[in-house]
Parts: sequence; structure tokens; C-alpha cells
Amino acid sequence: MNFTSQVTFLYFDELEEAKHFFNQVLGLEVVYDPGWACIWRVGKDSFIGGVDVKRGSIEVESRGGVLISLTVDNIEVALENLKKHKVNDLPEIKYFEEIQLKSLIFTGPEGYKFEIQEFITEEQRKLF
Repeated sequence: MNFTSQVTFLYFDELEEAKHFFNQVLGLEVVYDPGWACIWRVGKDSFIGGVDVKRGSIEVESRGGVLISLTVDNIEVALENLKKHKVNDLPEIKYFEEIQLKSLIFTGPEGYKFEIQEFITEEQRKLF
């Protein structure tokens, strides 16, 4: 197989609220929006999609057990941006020395968990 990109789809009861989060809070670029779903560019070939639960391809029984990790080159700037948008339950930035990573995890629309992470070493930055 020759995969060319990656999209993770999240299902929402209130897609318009999710659109606000991805558009305004995270500042992601919309690349496709037929109305009942929306896809945003996260990186060169990585995307996240939001789908109206009433129109999606799968039945959604729960929303737990998923962490959407978004990598940035400056986590302090990202934290300040999230504070401006009054994102709830923002923690302090945690530093994980054993993997050379800064991280903060918070709750987004409809209970989905999001992580903003910054890799410290140049090797990790090139990889991710």
C-alpha cells in the first residue's frame, strides 16, 4: 500500500460548535466543507475532520479513549492563544524529560481530549 495522507474523523452532535473550535480556537485551515462534515489541514499531509453524527458513516456509541495530539514549534505561544479563547481546563505545560517533550492536554468540544505538544530535540522535530 502507498498511503498519501491521513485524516482522523471525530463525530459531533453539534458540528457548528466544533467548527468554531477548529476554525477560531485552533486556527486550522478548512480544506473541504460540504456542510455535514468539515476537514481541516493540520500539517502538510495530515488532516482532522468533523462529522455530523446524524450523517456520518459509522454509529457512535462513545467518544472516550482518543487523544488528538497536535505538534507545534512553540508550546508557550499555543498556550497563550488557547487562554485568549478561554479554553476550559487548561493545565500548566508539563515537561517529560525521558522523551524530551512539552505537553498540555485539555478538553475540546463534546468531551474530546486534545494535546498540544512540542518536541525538544532536533531529531524529533524533523521526525514529527
